[in-house]
Amino acid sequence: MKAPIYLFAFLAIALTFSSCDKEEDTIALIRIVDVDGVPQEEVLVRLYPEPTEIQTNELIDEVEQFTDAAGEAVFDFSEYYEQGQAGFAVLNIEATKDTSMVEGIIKIDPEVVNEEVLILQ
Repeated sequence: MKAPIYLFAFLAIALTFSSCDKEEDTIALIRIVDVDGVPQEEVLVRLYPEPTEIQTNELIDEVEQFTDAAGEAVFDFSEYYEQGQAGFAVLNIEATKDTSMVEGIIKIDPEVVNEEVLILQ
């Protein structure tokens, strides 16, 4: 009689710990500040892949968005990532406001929030 109880307990524990591997969001968070560290609102942030001569299946096209009051532009690349994929992307960053511009790069690792801070002068 104890065997079915132990079997049931074992199965319950096994099912609890073997739940599906949930895919986490793949996010790029770009923060734009001035030289004093003050967040810059309404900065146009553009992310784009490095152009190559051989056009392979480019997963990510150019995306752009304005920063919010916290100086942040958030890009969600979750739809482009497939579990098991090795690596993800390295993107160029271009941020402009009025006549000021700053450039950088960001390596996008899958299933995490990838942050980059740029100083707009």
